[in-house]
Amino acid sequence: MTKMLKSLLAATVLMFSLGASASEEATGPSLFDRLGGEAGARQIVADTYHNHTVNPIVKNRFSYSDAEYVKQRVYEIFAMATGAPEVTYDGDLAAIHKPMNINEMEFNAIVDDVMAALAKNNVAQQEQNEVLAILWGARPAIVNMNVTTQTLTVPAEPAPAH
Repeated sequence: MTKMLKSLLAATVLMFSLGASASEEATGPSLFDRLGGEAGARQIVADTYHNHTVNPIVKNRFSYSDAEYVKQRVYEIFAMATGAPEVTYDGDLAAIHKPMNINEMEFNAIVDDVMAALAKNNVAQQEQNEVLAILWGARPAIVNMNVTTQTLTVPAEPAPAH
């Protein structure tokens, strides 16, 4: 939970650099509310999950997953990160993602899938920027920086000499 809060703090700093002011955050509706509340957030999560299952970069990671369980846990994370009242996530993003060895390319694909789901749900650019800031704030807890695209690339065998 502490790591999630640190990620949210980092996302908040980035969000402020994107143009949100402290007074807007304190007095206006939460990002969760601006995304359509529970119904909007659940639809974004469902569309994101669907995008993951057809994205050739990450679809194999979801092949044998329990879709309803994953969507519920992602909803909890998404809702909490966007300011939903009464929603909690009791997991540890780093502990859950560490054994998955998620690389930069996969993380970027996941971000693309989330952004596509936001666009599909007609989420305004300001809210898309705020979600993007949250995703990038959570990046250190998700990406294994020791697994690079180069590490995943198998060198081609040299052609036999004739």
